[in-house]
Amino acid sequence: MIVKYLYIVIIYLLMVMPVQGGEVVTFSSGEWPPFLSSYYKKYGAGSHIVTEAFKTQGIKVEYRFYPWKRSMEMAKQGKVDATLLWSKNKEREAYFYYSLPVMKLSHVFFHRVDMEFEWNTIQDLNGYKIGITRGYYYGEMIDEGIKNGLLNTEIGNSDLINFKKLIAGRIQLFIIEPEVGYEILNEHFTKPVKSLVTNNHQPIQERKWHVLISKKSPRALYWLEKFNTGLSSIEQSGVIEEIMENVLRGKYHPNYKD
Repeated sequence: MIVKYLYIVIIYLLMVMPVQGGEVVTFSSGEWPPFLSSYYKKYGAGSHIVTEAFKTQGIKVEYRFYPWKRSMEMAKQGKVDATLLWSKNKEREAYFYYSLPVMKLSHVFFHRVDMEFEWNTIQDLNGYKIGITRGYYYGEMIDEGIKNGLLNTEIGNSDLINFKKLIAGRIQLFIIEPEVGYEILNEHFTKPVKSLVTNNHQPIQERKWHVLISKKSPRALYWLEKFNTGLSSIEQSGVIEEIMENVLRGKYHPNYKD
């Protein structure tokens, strides 16, 4: 009788007690290869960093991919716990808690290899037609240069379109992160064609990218604390450095083979 009673108590406790390591945090995201993508390995390098950070805390991550505007709205409304990856601005602070920086990326100028190009100041950009992509922000220098008429820019609807313009000589410069730029070149162009393009190494701007935890998530501060702790842990252990090196090797591309 006692054994039977103990058995019933154990079954009950198993039913009502939370499963250790069974916590799940939900994220909205958009397509930004090689860092974020529903069809890339580990959902892209940025997602991989986030997954590994939470993993150290025994927390699993669920990613839901949407167009970028909807991804932000889903998180604002608390329909997911968080969204990735975003830079800081005052508008977002009303809706989100910012994590520690997940990545720091630079915008640079890409140009054809048959054109010598160096620059130090905005005046050095005079005479060049510069490709920019609709809806992107390239930093204060470029923004002010456009507003003041100091830069000759041409808007493309996508990064791929701008690379096609650059290769065809319709623009002389194109602004993009090196990691993203070479991923696009490797994905869409043959080796002889992509060899026509290179990049200048001086950064136009450097931006830090964060996880945004929705203030409407019931466990917002808990997720924030757990993520920051995990992120610091994998940074110290060299995991983030290894992931970023693998980005440049193309290891997150769906067709990559070891």
